[in-house]
Amino acid sequence: MRKWIIPLVLGILAIGAVALWGNTQRLANRNTEIFLDNKYQRAFFDLTNQVQNLEVLLSKSMVVADPRLDLSLLMDLRQQAAFAQSNLSQLPLGDALASRTSKFLTQVGDYGDSLARQVSRGEAINKDQWDSLNNLYRQSVDLNRELQGMSYKVAQNNFYFSELVRQVRKNLQDTSGNAARSDLQTLDQRMQSYPSLIYDGPFSEHLEKTEPRALSGQAEIDRNEAVNRALAFVDKNPNLEYKAVVTGDTNGRIPAYRVEVTAGEGDAGPRTQLDVTRQGGRVIWMIQPRFPGEQAISIDEARQKAIRFLKDRDFGEMRSTYYMQQQNTVTFNFAAVQDGVTLYPDLVKVTVALDNGEVIGAETTGYLMSHRQRQLPENIISQEQARATINPRLEVTGGGLTLIPVGASDEKLTYEFRGKLGEETYLIYINAENGREENVLKLIETENGTLTM
Repeated sequence: MRKWIIPLVLGILAIGAVALWGNTQRLANRNTEIFLDNKYQRAFFDLTNQVQNLEVLLSKSMVVADPRLDLSLLMDLRQQAAFAQSNLSQLPLGDALASRTSKFLTQVGDYGDSLARQVSRGEAINKDQWDSLNNLYRQSVDLNRELQGMSYKVAQNNFYFSELVRQVRKNLQDTSGNAARSDLQTLDQRMQSYPSLIYDGPFSEHLEKTEPRALSGQAEIDRNEAVNRALAFVDKNPNLEYKAVVTGDTNGRIPAYRVEVTAGEGDAGPRTQLDVTRQGGRVIWMIQPRFPGEQAISIDEARQKAIRFLKDRDFGEMRSTYYMQQQNTVTFNFAAVQDGVTLYPDLVKVTVALDNGEVIGAETTGYLMSHRQRQLPENIISQEQARATINPRLEVTGGGLTLIPVGASDEKLTYEFRGKLGEETYLIYINAENGREENVLKLIETENGTLTM
């Protein structure tokens, strides 16, 4: 009887070993699959962002008139096309499935490179080349639209790209069960029909400055004064009592006290968080994390409330530029004004609840980093002279004076014009001293507000 016990035990151990090995292999394969899925997801979403950048760069390249700025755009175009091509090649699509899209990205990069070399030699872009850019732009619009739609489906359906690998390997003819693969085939068919041949407001680079200029020379405050400054800043309900306490310190770009303000009795009332600078006692940001009810006031009423809020807190003359509406709140961008000139670096954001008009958020970093009295140039060209330098293909309006940041440390006085090309709208900034084109921004109009790219 003992003779069969040992073989039985050995058999059980062998089966267990095989099962353990099989489970280990399964887990290893699953981990590899997850790793590949993450890699494919990252490549896909990077590709989507880069194609959006291509669309914006192509549209800007058709608008600019200054060769210096045009050269910069064309070089960026070549770089973004190369990045997009690299990420497309990482996706498990097969040559047949993505060949036309890959060819398009290659053509965009090569054409951008060719035009950049031409412009660097001092040769202007002619009409035929402009038409080719326009053609590439139209293709990029369709490609961007298709990729954005696929991106939404991937995010909503938790699609695994490893499933696409298996389907490509098997050369499946029926793709009805895989929305992403079907979309990719539709995209490639759309690209086959073409011939061979996308804020936070307009400017933000100035935030990299190391010293907050608006606080220069101001004295340090203590915690008690930080409490007073916070209480003076919040948008108060006259029927409630407010109290504040310092809850900590922050040591970011601008050292500050963290203050919490409560309203009403006990802990049931609304709470507002603020950072108050140690130097000068100015509020860097404020937020009241509540969810407003149904909209009861208009965007214009909210804008007027934001203007009064800033005026009552000694921000001086401010101009409302752009806004974005989201979840029954609206956030406005305001820029300081000096002698009629809009100072875009001196930016303040104010968020208003659309249920009762309460200011529930503010952010003043741009203003604190940049605001001061400027010595603005006096010998400038006329608005008509500046307008004459703009690409004649545009329908142009506006022409107000604005100060814009150029890089992280310089500023330029410019005329700001609004130009339309077909259905697209752009902001063109012409240097008020020498007539050069300093920047072009594309305006993206949405149902919730206006963005710039």
